[in-house]
Amino acid sequence: MSCDAPQRGLRAWFASPFHRFAVALPAAIALIVGALFYPLFLEAEGNISDEVRAAITLEITGLDEHFHERGLKGLREVLQRRVDDAADSDAVYLLTDRDGRPTVGNLSEWPAGVPVSDEAWFSVREADGSTLEGQVFMLFGGDRLLVGRHSPLQSFQRHMSMRLWGSAVLIIVVAAAIGWFFMQHLHRRLETLAREAARIQEGHLAQRLSLSARGDELDALARRFNRAFDEIERLVDASRHVSSAIAHDMRRPLISLRRAIDEAREAAVADAVLRERLEGLGAQTDALLRTFAALLSLARIEAGALGPKWQAVDLAALAADAIELYEPLAAAEGRELVGTLAPATVRGDPDLLFQVLQNLIENALKYGAGRMELSVAVQEESVVACVRDHGPGAPEAALPKLFERFFRLDESRSAPDGAGVGLALVKGIVEAHGGRVAARDAQPGLAVELVLPASRGGGVDADLV
Repeated sequence: MSCDAPQRGLRAWFASPFHRFAVALPAAIALIVGALFYPLFLEAEGNISDEVRAAITLEITGLDEHFHERGLKGLREVLQRRVDDAADSDAVYLLTDRDGRPTVGNLSEWPAGVPVSDEAWFSVREADGSTLEGQVFMLFGGDRLLVGRHSPLQSFQRHMSMRLWGSAVLIIVVAAAIGWFFMQHLHRRLETLAREAARIQEGHLAQRLSLSARGDELDALARRFNRAFDEIERLVDASRHVSSAIAHDMRRPLISLRRAIDEAREAAVADAVLRERLEGLGAQTDALLRTFAALLSLARIEAGALGPKWQAVDLAALAADAIELYEPLAAAEGRELVGTLAPATVRGDPDLLFQVLQNLIENALKYGAGRMELSVAVQEESVVACVRDHGPGAPEAALPKLFERFFRLDESRSAPDGAGVGLALVKGIVEAHGGRVAARDAQPGLAVELVLPASRGGGVDADLV
C-alpha cells in the first residue's frame, strides 16, 4: 500500500473547518489553562520554600539564644527536649562532635550530601523521596549543628503536578467532546441542507431546505434560499406552462395543416416537383407534431397527470424489443445496434420505459456515429441501462444541460429535425419512476446512463399481485 493514501486522508480530514475547530478548541483551552495556572503553581512553590526557610531560620534563632546564654550544655539540653517532645514531626536536629559522631538529635548519622561548612544551606533528597532542607553551623571546638526540616515542597510539587495534568487532560477531553458534538451537529445540519439543495439542482423544484424549531442563523439563511427557490419554481412553471400551452394550441392547426398537405399531395399526382415539395412539408409538419406531443407528455409527467402505471417490467426484454425495432434503421444508415442485456426487473410503466429507450436510441442515431451499444445490468439495488455511441460526443460543460428542454449543441452536431425535447422527456420519465439519468463522455462517443430502482425479488412485486 502506498503511503500517500493516509496522507491524503489526513489532509482531507484537516481540510474540513469543523475538524480544525474541533482540534483547535481544546488546544486553545489547554494553552489558556496552562498560561493561567502554571504561574500560580510557581508562586505557590516559592511561598512554600520561603515558609520552610523562615521556619528553619526562626528555629535557628531560638537555639542560638540558648547557646549564647547557656553554652553547649544548654544547647544539648534544649535539643534533647525538642527531640523527646517530638512536637514538630518535620523538624530535624543533629549535634555531633568534631569527628561527626552524633551526640544529640533525631538523626542517626550525618546525612549524605550535606556540606560540613559553617552557615551552609542545603537541600538533599532522602531515601524515601522527600526533601531535607536546612542549615549547618560549625560551633566552637569543632562541634557541628544541623537544623532542618522535612520540606513539604516535593510532596506539593508531586501532588500539584498530578492534579494540574489531570485537570488539563480532563479539560481537553471535555472541550474536545463538546466541540466534537457541536461540530457533528452542525455538520449534519449542513449535510442535510446540501442534500436538499442537490435535489433542487437535480430538478425537484418543489423541494425546500428544512428548518429547525430553533430559528437560528442557519434557519434564517435557509429561509432566504427557500424564497429564492420559490421564485425560481414560479419562473420555471411559467416557462413550462407557456411551452405546454403553445404545444397544446398548435397541435390542432398543425394536424389540420398535415391533412391539407396530404390532400394536396394526392391531388398533385401529375406534378412530381410539387408532390416532392409537399412531402417535404409533410415531414417537417410531422416533426413539429412529434415535438409538441413530447412537450405535452413532458408537461403531464411533471404535473403528475401522466404517472407510471406500476407493474413489474422486464427491462431486458423491453431493451431487446427496442433493438429489434431499430436494428433495420441502424443498418440502413450503415451502423450497428448491439445489446448486452442481463435479466433485470423494475417497477414502472412499460410504455413510458420503452419511450425512454426509443428516445435514447434515436438520439444516438441522430447525433452519434459508429456502433451503438445498449446495455442493461443489475448493480446492487438498482438496474442500470446505458445507450452509447461512438460519435463526437458532447463537451464536458454541456453534459448536464443535455436534459434541459430545447437545449441543443452547436448546429454542426445537431440534427435538423431535433428540437431538444427528447432527452428532457427521458429525464422526466426516469424521475417519475424514482430513478436518475446522466450523460458522460465515453471517449469516444456519448453514453447516456439511467438508473432505476430494482424490483424487489426480481419478479412481480408482492404489492402488485
